[in-house]
Amino acid sequence: MFRNIIKNKKGVTLLELTVSVAIFSVVMLSATEIFRLVIESQRNAIASQNTQESMRYAFETMAKEIRTATLSNNDCESSFSPPAIAVNKVYNTATNSEGDILYFKNKDGVCVAYYLEDEALKVIRGENIASTTPGKIKVTNLDFKVIDDLIGAFHSQQPLVTMQMDIEAVGKEMHKQTMKIQTTISSRYYE
Repeated sequence: MFRNIIKNKKGVTLLELTVSVAIFSVVMLSATEIFRLVIESQRNAIASQNTQESMRYAFETMAKEIRTATLSNNDCESSFSPPAIAVNKVYNTATNSEGDILYFKNKDGVCVAYYLEDEALKVIRGENIASTTPGKIKVTNLDFKVIDDLIGAFHSQQPLVTMQMDIEAVGKEMHKQTMKIQTTISSRYYE
């Protein structure tokens, strides 16, 4: 009986072994590639989240100051370089070599300007100049769109500013995430 079991047992042929190794290799390569794609997607999501978190504070402080702007007419037009000509009651814009400048008078009566310099978003408050974006964020293509009444005109629309910019995380290539951010802020100023 023992001899019959050994005689009837067949081995694996070389062709069967080759096919099974090939199938196993394809399955393992597919699983490895899927794992790599999942890890890469997770890195991109984390980089995007870090970039957004880095800009959140800058946006919040800017939005609060822009929202509480007061009537400035042409009080701030000569405070900045290049000098700008104010045409709107609350928010006005000018242009320098790197992009748009938004200037207005804040709730404390201080002239404020937001502008782009050396790929960083800067603010001038009176005589003080500061950067509002963290050093690990590069800002480009800053654009301000203003809707406001003209100086001397009847109050017909709520002043608002639409701010748009491109941001990118600075650092290793795997941490870079480029995105376009846009927000619209309306003023609390009423006549």
